[in-house]
Amino acid sequence: MKVDFQWNKSPDQICNDTVGRNDVQLFMANEAKRFMTPYVPAKNLVLAEKDVRVYVEQSKGIVHYLSPYARFQFEGKVMVGRESHSPWARYGEHKVVTSQNLDYNTFRHPLATSHWDKAMMAARREDIARAVQNYIRKKG
Repeated sequence: MKVDFQWNKSPDQICNDTVGRNDVQLFMANEAKRFMTPYVPAKNLVLAEKDVRVYVEQSKGIVHYLSPYARFQFEGKVMVGRESHSPWARYGEHKVVTSQNLDYNTFRHPLATSHWDKAMMAARREDIARAVQNYIRKKG
């Protein structure tokens, strides 16, 4: 018996059609959030688990950390008030980035780091790919 099989679409088109769906993008973003949590600096996991939203925008999965201090935690630099020059700036005082690195050892979170998305992808890229493949397979 001889079987001849032809795709109606290119492999790239099939991949874009499958992964481009919002439910797959949302699943991927939720998995990224889950895998990033150990790398997010947070003494009480507030930034990592409570002040974060996951959604799809323009066909891209978004993991959005909402805390006011998320930006400088992500960048890994100490920020100080423009007038007070203190990291404990007054409410409403504009902060500026310094060249001093944050010390993540105070977070009792051994994997905590700046740019936690890159750290997670370096360590867990295959796990995310496998989870998304399994999700797509189950969806049919």
